[in-house]
Parts: sequence; structure tokens; C-alpha cells
Amino acid sequence: MADDIDAIFTQIGFGNWQLIAITAAILGPAALAPALIGSTLTNAQVPYRCREAGTLNITEGFDNGCSRSSELVSDVQIAYNTTQWTPTIQETFNNVSNTSCSSWEYDTSVFTSTITMEWGFICEDAWLSSLYQMVISAGCMMGDVVGGAVGDRLGRRATLRYGSLVVVAAVLGIGLLPIYSLVLVCRLVLGLTLSSIIYPTYNLVMETTPTSQRTIVGMILCAPYSVSVMVFAGLGYFLRDWRTLHLTSSIFAFLLLPVSWVVDESPRWLAQKGYLEEAKRVLKKAAAYNGSTLPPPEELDKIIQKLAAADSEQMCTESKNSSLGGLKLIFSNRPMATIVIITPLTWFLMAIVYLGIPLNVNNFGGNPFIYMALTGVMELAPTIVGVVFSKRFSRVPAMSISFFGAGLCCLVVTAVTEELWWLSWILVMVAMEMISTNYMMSYVWAAELYPTVIRSRGSCSCSLGGHFGFVIAPFITDFLAKRSWWLPNVILGLCGVVAGALVFLLPETKDLNLCETVQDVEERWKASKRKQSHDRYNLEVPSNVRSNDDSSETRGIGGNYKYQEVPPVEYEADDRI
Repeated sequence: MADDIDAIFTQIGFGNWQLIAITAAILGPAALAPALIGSTLTNAQVPYRCREAGTLNITEGFDNGCSRSSELVSDVQIAYNTTQWTPTIQETFNNVSNTSCSSWEYDTSVFTSTITMEWGFICEDAWLSSLYQMVISAGCMMGDVVGGAVGDRLGRRATLRYGSLVVVAAVLGIGLLPIYSLVLVCRLVLGLTLSSIIYPTYNLVMETTPTSQRTIVGMILCAPYSVSVMVFAGLGYFLRDWRTLHLTSSIFAFLLLPVSWVVDESPRWLAQKGYLEEAKRVLKKAAAYNGSTLPPPEELDKIIQKLAAADSEQMCTESKNSSLGGLKLIFSNRPMATIVIITPLTWFLMAIVYLGIPLNVNNFGGNPFIYMALTGVMELAPTIVGVVFSKRFSRVPAMSISFFGAGLCCLVVTAVTEELWWLSWILVMVAMEMISTNYMMSYVWAAELYPTVIRSRGSCSCSLGGHFGFVIAPFITDFLAKRSWWLPNVILGLCGVVAGALVFLLPETKDLNLCETVQDVEERWKASKRKQSHDRYNLEVPSNVRSNDDSSETRGIGGNYKYQEVPPVEYEADDRI
């Protein structure tokens, strides 16, 4: 049945109808970029100095001092009036005291206004400035949990549609509210909502894209974040006021709102939830938009009904004990349990390496706008490389090669001498490119590993694991480096190597149709194991094991498995895994 619905999307083709959902999937990450990394420019730390009457200007520049040097002016005046320079008065004149400053002057040569400038978050209040970045990360972690559940329960379109309303409200609140505590609340809501809608929208695209175009589309959807980073850097160069920069760079969030109201729901999700007529209506609309045709009505009805019936027993099991029933169903299925455990763990290790590498090396220094733009370029390059890499190799070898490569580069750096600093940079750049490519391929693989019934929750659980890795990475690079300079590189290297080994526990999904239910995952797992027993030395998926959307041959769940060496009937009789 998974074959049947994918065959319908192949017949519909890739065209204008998919472009609407792709536009929404592009705007979501593009809106997240300035929110997630925007504090680099909107909350940049600038030099300052105390600004109060009676202050002695010990230095002409900005000394970043938190106290002022003052003198007893009244006593000095008395000395001048009486013309008596007694030792007591002279001592009072030279008695300079340091007291806390309550007003500061900031260097506005680069930034005319930042969050720190507006609310004076320096010295003992500096920790309040750090909250601006912390709350967006906390919101994203919460969104990973909320978005998965909402996306699977209420649908991909509803999550996107109503989430975009909240995003616009939060963006306006951050840019217009004069109270810092309210700005922090809006930042938390913004991170939660953006993280909640990105993955359901991404899954919507994956579920409606023909199998042959899925890899390319999935990889391209990782590029908007990088492009948005470069756009943000360009806007930051011309707009030096933080509120103006925030509102202007949020243009992608504003555009997301109207687009979200013209996106159609996933026919897969509609059929599994029992909305059969709505699912057929959406498929007919898709065919009309793309200028294609659908199967005859009776055949289309049969496919939709089979798709709905396949999930009815599983949904019944889940409803018996609510969420506990769903967990029991998942973990009683060995392949599904392996996926649920391994994928968040690999994302956790991958995130440590992904963020740890730039935190552990010298940055580009100098102009912050150039640094931001180069960061976007470094993120964009793996998107292009990843498309070629993922089309050339299967998922398992591609991911393992990237993990092992990044990990080994980090380990080798520890043995490079200072005289060969250029070799260290080459190794670091290679590691960064490989782990970035891996990160982008992981989005596609996560959508392929999880079945439709839990795809949003599965993808968000992976993202949650990644965000935990982002939290751990700074501790590794900051605290361990103080003990031994080589410790961070060793830990990053080991994380890459361990993740590269873990991916071999996951099934291959390249060029296979998406699974609809947990049972489909188990069937595909068995077929994959049989294939691996014949082609264990081949890094690529064999040409005779692929999705054949146009074929009328016998089809397997999640893809077509036809073996020329041995008749298929012999595999059907072989239950060994």
C-alpha cells in the first residue's frame, strides 16, 4: 500500500502543487536563522565607559569599567576660598574613591543600538544579556517536543497555519515591546513555535514528493537557513539599530503567514486519520495543478481505503492506553525501537561535533559582518556537496563515511605541530564540511526512517537530541580546554567515530518508498537484511533493489525488492533476519 500511494505521486509528478509546500518549507528555516543567530549582531557586546558628573577621565577611550573615580568637590572648593592648603585638605583633595557607576556611554562606531545598550546589561547585570540567546534555544527544545505531537495529531497544515500566526505576533513583540521580560517571553514563544512548524512542514514536502525527487528536494530544503544567514549579515551591515534589524530580517516570517493558508494537507495523513474524501480532493487538486491525471476513481478509492485500513488496527492499539499504548507498540517492534533509540543518539553526537568544531578553533576575527557571511557560505557549500554525495551513495555508507571522516580529522589535529598550522586548518575545514554535509543528509534520512503515523514526532525527537548536543558542546570546548588543550579535539573525534558506528544499526532507505505504519518498517527491515546478506561488500544499493514506481511487478512494503539471482518465492519462504 505504501507502493500504491507513492505510485500515485509519481503519476501526479513534481510541479506547481509541490512548489507551494516547498515555499513554506523554505520560509520556516529562513525565519529561524535570524532568530537563532541574530544575537551576534542585535546583542553585540560593544566597548563602554562610565558617564556621570564628577568622574575623572583616567583614559580617553572606552575602558569597560564598572565603577567611577570621584573626589570630594566641596572640600576642594573650601580650600580654594580660604587659600589655606593645609595637609588635611590636601589629603582630602587626593582621596579618590571608586563607586559603582549607574550610567554608561557606549561606543556607537559599529552599532548604534543593541539590547545591551538599551537596557544597560553590563557588569553585574551582564547575565541578563545572556538570557536573550538562552531563551531561544530553550524554546527550540520545547518546540521539538510540542511540534512532533501536534504535527501528527492535528496535521501538518494546521500546525503550520496557526503556528505562523504565533510567529508573527512573537516577532512583532520582540521588535516593539519596551519591557525586557516581555521580550524574553516572545523569544521563548518564537523559538518554540518555529521549531514546532519546521519539521511538520518538512515532512509534508517529503510525503508529497515523488520518490525519485525526494533526495534532491530534501537536501535543497537545508539551503534556506544558510542563505538567510548571509542575508542577515548583509542587512546588519546597513542597519545598525537592533530593533530595525530584527524587524527587517523577519521578512521571511511575515511571508510565511500568507503562504501557510494556501498549503494543502498531506493526503497520507488525511487518509490515515479517516478523511478519505478530503484526501481524494487534495490528490485531484494536485493532479490539476501539475497537469497530470489520476488513476480511475474506483482504483483511487481502493488505494485510499487500503491506506486508511492499514493504520486502523495500530490506531486502535494506541488509543487503548493513550500514549502508553503507542510506546508499547513501538518498543515491541524491534526495528522501530532501534530507530527510535539510535537516531536521536546519532543526532546528539553529530550536534556536539557540528557546534564543537567552530567553538574550538580561532574564528575569522575582525569584522563581525564578514564573519557572519562566511559562516553562511560554510553552511551552504555542504548543501551542494550533499546532493551529489547522497545521490551517489546509499544512506548508511554515506553517513558513516562523513561521521568517520569528521571524527578522524578532529583526532589527527591533536598530533599536528604548531609549525604546520595550515595543515590544522585544512583538517578542521574538512571536518566541518563533512559534518555539515552529514547534518543536512540526516534531515532526509529521518523523514525516510519514520513511518507517516509518527514521522513528525520522530523527526522532532531527532532535533531534540541535536539541541541537547548544542547545550553540551560549549562545556566541552570551554571547560575541558582549560585542563588540556587536546581534550576537546579528542572528545569531538570520538563522538564522530561512535556516531559512524551507530548508523550501521539503521536500515537502508535510499530510493525506497516511505513507510506508512510501524508494521511497514518491520517488513522493510526484513527485506533490507536479506538484501545485505547478498550484497554486503557493495557500498551502493544494487540496481536491482530500488523503488520501481512505474512497474506492475510484485511490490514490497516501503519499496520494491526484486532479486534476479534467486527467485522471489525463496525469499518469501525464508523468515531468517
